[in-house]
Amino acid sequence: MYPIKTVYRLARWLPAMAIALAAFPSMAADAYPTRPLRFVVPYAAGGAVDVAARMIGRYVSEQLGQQVVVENKPGAGGIIAIKHVLGFPADGYTFLVCAAGEIVINPVINKEVDYDTSRDLTPVSMVTTAPNVLVLKRDFPANSVSELIAYARKHPGELTFSSSGVGTIQHVTGEVFNKMAGIEARHVPYSGAPQATLEVATGRVTMTYASPGSIRGFVDRGELKMLGMALPERYPPLPQVPTIREAPEVSSFNVESWFGMFAASGTPEPVIQKVNALVQQAMRQPDIAKKLLDTAGVPMQTTPAQAKEFVGREVAKYKTLLKEADIRLH
Repeated sequence: MYPIKTVYRLARWLPAMAIALAAFPSMAADAYPTRPLRFVVPYAAGGAVDVAARMIGRYVSEQLGQQVVVENKPGAGGIIAIKHVLGFPADGYTFLVCAAGEIVINPVINKEVDYDTSRDLTPVSMVTTAPNVLVLKRDFPANSVSELIAYARKHPGELTFSSSGVGTIQHVTGEVFNKMAGIEARHVPYSGAPQATLEVATGRVTMTYASPGSIRGFVDRGELKMLGMALPERYPPLPQVPTIREAPEVSSFNVESWFGMFAASGTPEPVIQKVNALVQQAMRQPDIAKKLLDTAGVPMQTTPAQAKEFVGREVAKYKTLLKEADIRLH
């Protein structure tokens, strides 16, 4: 038992202590960060995710007064990058900037994944919806999605499609297209979108599904042609390009990608809120918003809670989609 005087002293101090403790999270967030941040990208440099991470990273660095280092960790459908992120403390200094494939696809179809993205990662912010364009070498004898399907049906096993890795959104887009179109294009994975696109431009691969930014130079030089967008509606910067689902053979096609930022679960909530606010501010800057629209997709304005809700819906969607398409690693 404490002496009665001590109890009274504690009673007088408790309200002040409670106020101090309640203020601690915001104080911690105000002091954050005290050292450089790390943005981990599961692709080689030069792709749409990498470009977005670097643009946003520069803005965040300017606002925080700390360096933001972008680390490229390509390979294994995002496994290498995610394990790299989870290998650091959940202290708000390491973030994953990735696409849908790493979060909602690869964990479903890849038995080598030994983590649970819903459990081990927490969404910080969505970044963009990310259209992928179906592109072919300029001299390929098809000028529409329907013509491509007709050609593939007449030449079974002849066509190939490249992607930025097994289990990525490009891989799944191609496999779902195969199933719905009733064709047999063989998957050829690479370590990143730039190489996957280059292989089509040189004619070593028939087609790929790539971001508008990564194919622009090839299209401008007349080396690639765009057949269709993997989006529900036409993409505003490229209204002349039809959606894939406008082809009657694949009218129920419903695969689209997005980019987001994630942190290891357990990262302090005040830090997540602070970084989310900075990412959202970055995407509202006119120069960054335009560059994102040109290269990576339409910026998405979300709070951490909205990002979590969005990702949850996508997890459910792709579990059903992958099961119905019977997509497996091969």
